[in-house]
Amino acid sequence: MAKAVPGTLKVSNDCIADLAGYAALECYGVVGMADIDETAGVIRLLPIYRLRRGIDVMSEGTTVTVDLHVIVEQGVNMTQVSANLKSAVTFILARIAELDAVTVRVHIEGMRVR
Repeated sequence: MAKAVPGTLKVSNDCIADLAGYAALECYGVVGMADIDETAGVIRLLPIYRLRRGIDVMSEGTTVTVDLHVIVEQGVNMTQVSANLKSAVTFILARIAELDAVTVRVHIEGMRVR
């Protein structure tokens, strides 16, 4: 087992967004992250190298809030996919970034056939 190192760990919001995005893509039923263009009224499926655009990260004190904008596969149980997303993102952020107070909100922006 690894030995603890004294000090503090600071993780940027971009790093948190990357971790959350990769965890989300591993979840069953998630096609990808969504980018919302409000001026044109269009929702786009983002490529893997642009995951951050579909994730909003806000930190207030010791609490981190992660908003995931996703596109799910047609025919999946949206409630179960949302629960799996919350669980996966919370687990990854606790394990890798050592964040314990994480709130994950899932916004299903669309459905798509794989």
